[in-house]
Amino acid sequence: MKKSIFLAALVLVGAGCFAQKANVSKARGLADAETPDFAGARTAITAALQNDETKNQAGTWYVAGLIGYKESEAEKMKMYMGQQFNAAVAAKAIMESLNYWEKAYELTQVPTYDKKGNAKYDTKTPKNIAPKVKEYFDNQVLLVAGNDAANENRMSEAYDLYVAHLNLPESPMVKVLEAPLLCDTTYYAFMCQAGIYAYEAGRHAEAIATLQKLNSEKAQGIAARKVMIYANQYIYQIQIEQKDTTAAVATLEASIKMFPEDSWFMQNMINLYINSGEEEKAVEYLDLAIQREPNVGQYYNSKGSILALIGRFDEAFAAFEKALELEPNNATFYTTYGGAYINKGNKLNEDATYLDNKAYQAAKVDIDAAYTQALKYIEKAYELDPENYDVKRDLRSLYYRLGMNDKYEALAD
Repeated sequence: MKKSIFLAALVLVGAGCFAQKANVSKARGLADAETPDFAGARTAITAALQNDETKNQAGTWYVAGLIGYKESEAEKMKMYMGQQFNAAVAAKAIMESLNYWEKAYELTQVPTYDKKGNAKYDTKTPKNIAPKVKEYFDNQVLLVAGNDAANENRMSEAYDLYVAHLNLPESPMVKVLEAPLLCDTTYYAFMCQAGIYAYEAGRHAEAIATLQKLNSEKAQGIAARKVMIYANQYIYQIQIEQKDTTAAVATLEASIKMFPEDSWFMQNMINLYINSGEEEKAVEYLDLAIQREPNVGQYYNSKGSILALIGRFDEAFAAFEKALELEPNNATFYTTYGGAYINKGNKLNEDATYLDNKAYQAAKVDIDAAYTQALKYIEKAYELDPENYDVKRDLRSLYYRLGMNDKYEALAD
C-alpha cells in the first residue's frame, strides 16, 4: 500500500513537471501562431515561471522574452501595413523581452550536475538570445521606441529606452557574438539625446551623469566634438537652472580647456562672473579670451565696460579704442565708449557735490571734459544707429548738460 502511494506521488510530481513544460511549449506556440495570442502566451508562461521545476530553467525565461519580442514585431508589422500601431505596447514588449533574457542568461551561468557530479552549462540559450539582442541594437528598435515615447511626451520612458540601447554593447548577453556591437559616432550622439530626455523628464541627476559620459576617455576618441560640446553646454545649463554655481563653474573651466575652439564656454564664464558681481574674475577671463581670439572686438568692448564699472577708466578707454580699431563702424561700441565717459563725468560730479564754489568750478573743468568726450562717441553712435531710442536719449542728455540748447531742442520727440 505504501509503495503504491509513493509511486502515485512520483506520478503526480512527474505530471506537474510535464504540465509546466507543456506550458512553456504552449506559450511559444501561442506567440508564434499566425494569429498570435500574446495574453494567452503570457498566462501560460507565468505559470511556468512560478513553478519550482521550470522557474530555474533558462529556456523558460528565454520563451518569456520571446513573447515580448514577437509582440514588438507584430506591432511593427502593423505600422508597415498602415494599421493602427501602438508605440507604448511595442516599447513595453521590447523592454520585457530584454529583462527576461537577462534572467535567462544569468541562469545559463549556473551549472547543473549529472549523476557523476560533472558540471553542465546551457550553451544553447545564449546563442539564441545574442542574435536577437544584436537585431535590437542594429535596427535601433529601442531608439525608435524611445522617440515614439518622446513624441507622446513620455519622456521618462524615452530615457529608459535610450539607456537600454546604450547598455547593450556592454551586456553579457552579446558575449557569444563573433564581433562586438559597434559604438561609433552615432552611438554617442544617441547618448547625448538620452541625457536631454532625462532632463526633460525631470531626472536631472541622471541627465548630468549621462551627458558627462561623453567626456570619458573612450568617448573622446570616437564621439564627434560638436556632440561633446553640446552635451557640456547642456550640463552647464542644467547646473545653472539648479543654482549649483560651483558645479557650473567647474563645468565651464573643464570645457574651456577641453574645447578651446568654442568661445561659448568662455563667454558664459565671463557672464557668470559679471552677473555674480565678480568683475575682477570676469576681466581675468576676458584677458584669456583675448589671448585666444585677439581680433574679436566684443571682448575688448566687454572688458572696457567692466573696467569702467569698477572705476578703472584709463584701462577701459584703452580697451574701447582697441574694440573700435577692430570694428570702426560698430554703433554699440561707440555707445559703450561714450557711456563710460558719462559714468566718469557722473562720478566726478558726485565727488564734487560738497566742494566749495571755487573748488567745484575747478572740478567742473574735468567734469565737462568727460561729458564732451562722451558726446563725441554718442554722436557717432547716433549717426550709425539713428533709430536707437537709448542712444538718442543719451545724446539729448549730453546736449542739455553741456548747454547746447539748440541741438537739445532739435532732438525733441
